[in-house]
Amino acid sequence: MFTRIFSITLAVLLFLLLFGTSRFPLFFGLSTLVLIIAAFVFNYKRLNFSWPHLLLPITYLTAVAVIAGLITDSSFRTVFLVAASAVFYVLEIRLGRESHLLQNLFLLSVFGIYLGLFAMEFYLRVPIYWLLPLVFAVSYLFAIQGFAGFTLPAKKYFHLLTALITTEAAWGLTFWPTHFFVNALVLFCLFYILWLFAFSAFFGKLSRAKIYWQLALVAIVLIVTLSTAAWRPLR
Repeated sequence: MFTRIFSITLAVLLFLLLFGTSRFPLFFGLSTLVLIIAAFVFNYKRLNFSWPHLLLPITYLTAVAVIAGLITDSSFRTVFLVAASAVFYVLEIRLGRESHLLQNLFLLSVFGIYLGLFAMEFYLRVPIYWLLPLVFAVSYLFAIQGFAGFTLPAKKYFHLLTALITTEAAWGLTFWPTHFFVNALVLFCLFYILWLFAFSAFFGKLSRAKIYWQLALVAIVLIVTLSTAAWRPLR
């Protein structure tokens, strides 16, 4: 009962704080930080020191704040925050158990944070020597969280490998004349393929049909996105 009450409280605070401070960037950032700290403290007491599980609410709240900050239409932002708050309640209730829903929320959070990094580079002109270490750091944490379902010693090498590959890809994407949404989507697709194939291989569920199907799905997404994307002016 306590878990449900506190989860509802966090979900309501998510909406109220981010909705009320959306026009004030400083307070918006501080509200996000307060939510992250509150969720971390609550989940730490509930789950003890379990990093993969403790990371998911942090990545989700960060991604929600990023996307809400990028939405310019107030009505659409309100609808998004209502939906995000409801989903956050479900996340908190199910946190600590392996499920496809939590995996999907993890992937959506990965995309949201990549979107924020490229948006920061696009709007704030963040130098590449700041962007790439950030991509490496968050990708490494994503790998730790994404490979949390097994205890094979070899997975630590995949943490580093995934972070290195995504960082190199992000470096190349900074030279593309595309907007930050396209860059974030391309990097997310790369991370998704790396994570899914490694995760499936570790559990013995990787098959030729799965490889073909996932590569075809990602190829369709990328082709549609790149063929319809507007190019930004070269600097």
